Amino acid sequence: MNSLQYNTPLFTDVWNSAESFKTDLQASPFANSISASDPDNVSLLYYLLYARYGNNPIANTDINQFKYKMYSVIFQYGPTWQKRLEIQDKVRALTEEDIMTGGKAIYNQALNPSIEPGTSSLEELDYINAQNTTNYKKSKLEAYSILTDLLKTDVTEAFIGKFKICFKTFVMPEKVLWYVDDDESEGN
Repeated sequence: MNSLQYNTPLFTDVWNSAESFKTDLQASPFANSISASDPDNVSLLYYLLYARYGNNPIANTDINQFKYKMYSVIFQYGPTWQKRLEIQDKVRALTEEDIMTGGKAIYNQALNPSIEPGTSSLEELDYINAQNTTNYKKSKLEAYSILTDLLKTDVTEAFIGKFKICFKTFVMPEKVLWYVDDDESEGN
């Protein structure tokens, strides 16, 4: 523990490796918060937290309370972060043909159907007289503009920022540092 400067341990004093972080998280009631579909995200999360908060002193004097505060943030925001990572990977993997493909609308018309549709029903009629379709194709410029906008979103920054509540806001040495002046001590 870095007891020379702070009253509380640093993040790295609590978890000095991704394995220790993963072991503690798996032993907690929050074990499946983000690891259910991709266990590598737990290690990724540790390294992201280490990069941001590694040398920061924790806010709590009780290490267990600190851990549970971390786990609660993971529980609250981790599943959404994980899903956004999956979606981001899929968006990045889209081909030019994929991004230029637009929507498709189908308009059916049924004159004198034998079944009377309800006004609040979403059920389709089995019988139609005519059908019109509209297929939309985006220009390259429009497609790349939409893709660029989607890729600008950083799904991780906001998530890692949620952990700020687990660490001291004003980081400065808290322990009193005593200095001895050798010149004065000789005269006494």
